[in-house]
Parts: sequence; C-alpha cells; structure tokens
Amino acid sequence: MTPRPAPPRGGAEAGLTLAETVVALGIFGLALLGLNVMMVSSLRTSELARDLATARFLAEQRIEQIERARYEDGDGDGVFDPSAPCTDIDEVTAANFPDEGFGEIDLRNGTLFTYRDCAGRPGIRAAAVPTSASDYPDTPQGRLERWTMRDQYARFRREVHIVDSADYERPIRNVSLDGPNLAAPDNVVVDLAPPGSGVPATDFVKFVLVRVKWRDSHGKVHHVTVSTQKTFAIPAG
Repeated sequence: MTPRPAPPRGGAEAGLTLAETVVALGIFGLALLGLNVMMVSSLRTSELARDLATARFLAEQRIEQIERARYEDGDGDGVFDPSAPCTDIDEVTAANFPDEGFGEIDLRNGTLFTYRDCAGRPGIRAAAVPTSASDYPDTPQGRLERWTMRDQYARFRREVHIVDSADYERPIRNVSLDGPNLAAPDNVVVDLAPPGSGVPATDFVKFVLVRVKWRDSHGKVHHVTVSTQKTFAIPAG
C-alpha cells in the first residue's frame, strides 16, 4: 500500500500564524476599547443626570421657602421701614436667605427664625438662624439627619440673588445672572426700561434668582438657575 503524503505546511489544518494572531488580538482590543468608551460615556451621563436633578431640587427648595416668606406693610404707608420691624415685616432678604458655599448648604436654613412679640403682633419672625454641622448630635440618628439635610450636598454651592424694584427709579424689565463663577457670587444684570417707555412700574416686586453651581468629577462647571417674582400687595400711603 502506498503511504499517503503528509499535508503541506500552511494548509487547511495548519494553526494560525503569528501575523494572524496579532491581527485577531488587535480587533479584539479595538472592540474592548469601544466598549470601554461606551461605559465611560454612560457613567458620565448618569452622573450629570443625577447632579442636575440634585441641583434643581436645591434651587426649587429655596424658591419655595422664599415664596412662603412674608412682606407686610403694617402702617400702610407704602414704604418699608426697617426701624419698625414689628410694624413692617420683610422676610425676603439676603440675611434670611444667604448664599451657601461648598459644604454649607443645609435644608433647614431659611426655616429656623428667632421670634419676638411686639406691637400687639405675637410671634414676629425677627431673623433667620443659620444651621451648622455642629448642630447635629453625634449619634446614629444625628449623623443620618446630617447626611440627609446637609452632607450629601457638600459639592454644591447655592446663591440667592434678590432684586427689589423699590431700589430703582425706572421699571425693571428683566433680571439675569452672569457667570457662573465657582469661587464667588455671580453678577446680577438688571435690565431697566428706558425713560418714557410706557412700561408699567414694578413697585413692590422682588425678583429672586437662585443659582446652584458645582464641578463634576471631570472638572467641568455646571449650574442650574431658577427664578421667581414675588409681588407684595401694599396699599398706597
């Protein structure tokens, strides 16, 4: 019987060559790289969505506090008199709703006030009481409350900008903010109506803008701004 010749080298039954192995590994590496890019992009999108939701919550929470605040012209003269706080009450102020830097945001700020009775008006809210981290007891419940109300917002900065129409001789058409500047409060831009424009006066209106700013894990600065107008019904003097 004549023996069968051995198959030639490099035939159908031969293994992969070094070049083929390198090409296969390269294709596999490119596939892994593409998958990694997709995962990183997905994580960044998820982080931004979470931060945007948190920032909008912080801004709207502050706006809600301010909208519940009072302005009362007790003597009906159409002018707020800070020397008579028992008669004229203005709770929509920067002192009651101050800017909060990184690590200072606390959901209780703007809700705790000192009170005093005077002029037949019991329980007048005199001044806001700021909350600090030391106000929470060092207990499991206290640490949980501190995380819920304060610590989880340490990466965010919250600013409150209040523009009082009574401070301007001409009507206000619009109020906006420059920025954002992470290190300092942003500048307020007040657009006034030109003289003789016929624009209705904006007496006894406070324009409020709340801006929340933060830097993401990649160093990019983001911000969310929410605004409102609070009109006070004050009778003419």
